[in-house]
Amino acid sequence: MKKYEIAEILGVDAKTLNNWKENRKELYEIVMNHFEKEKDYPDLTNPNYLKSEMIKAIDKLPEHKTKKFYHLMMAELAEMGH
Repeated sequence: MKKYEIAEILGVDAKTLNNWKENRKELYEIVMNHFEKEKDYPDLTNPNYLKSEMIKAIDKLPEHKTKKFYHLMMAELAEMGH
């Protein structure tokens, strides 16, 4: 990400970032590291990812909640004709 884009997100002038680089080095490094890190966002359009996340979430539920979600899901599927 370019400095001017970071400045725009922060609502400051690009010159402010340069001032931070000179006068507030720690703040500048924190800000730049945050924006330079490669972000790994999940692909919410991938059905396999969604299914695996649902299974992980269900595995963390108490038994009675798991049963509840099962019946809710089956009701939704029945409503759709499956």
